[in-house]
Amino acid sequence: MSVPPWSMGRASPTVPPWLADPYDWSEIASGSIDVVTCSEVFEHAEYFWITILEIARVLKPNGLAFITSPGGGPRHRFPVDCWRFYDDAFPALARYAGLNLLEAQVQWVPAYRKGIQWRDSSAVMQKPLRDAAEGFEEALRQTIGKSLRGGKPAIEEILVVAGRNSAPDEIGEISPLKAQPGRNAFAAREAELLAAGNMLLMKTRLVMRQIREIKRIITTPLKDLHL
Repeated sequence: MSVPPWSMGRASPTVPPWLADPYDWSEIASGSIDVVTCSEVFEHAEYFWITILEIARVLKPNGLAFITSPGGGPRHRFPVDCWRFYDDAFPALARYAGLNLLEAQVQWVPAYRKGIQWRDSSAVMQKPLRDAAEGFEEALRQTIGKSLRGGKPAIEEILVVAGRNSAPDEIGEISPLKAQPGRNAFAAREAELLAAGNMLLMKTRLVMRQIREIKRIITTPLKDLHL
């Protein structure tokens, strides 16, 4: 059976367009998105601190961002592999981007059967409501941060925003999502998995994983061994 190759004829009204630049989402208007998910991306972003500013910019007030990236694991370039994220990483990024951190957790405990070598670091953040003055300060801060993405600071971009002396007009409507408290959901899910699992079986799997790793170390030439 012949299956024609997939192609996108037009943009969906419910799906954001393809982004040409991970550090400049000019295809998406400011304050236009209710929820942004960013899964296993930041380790491949050379300047992830600029990407988080774009996430903050496109979110509507009260909009949510879910971000997850490895806190460990082997090198896997796509096309680069630059970073790993520990417990203090996403709280710091939330403060930097002007987002409220609802919760953040690294998978240090081997509650999940697969993928534990990555020690995924996950966070949920929410964009706060701001008045006009706060909105202008945030727009200026985002522009200053983004201006450093090239070889030279984009001074003209900063001057344009600073000259407005007000927030951009395209901020848009408030998200129907409500301001959220932290629910400690990541830790609660880990606790559920640990309570429901067979402790002996789980530890046996961990031991077998370590035995396989020992075998790999023994059989791999030192020059090719990546730990």
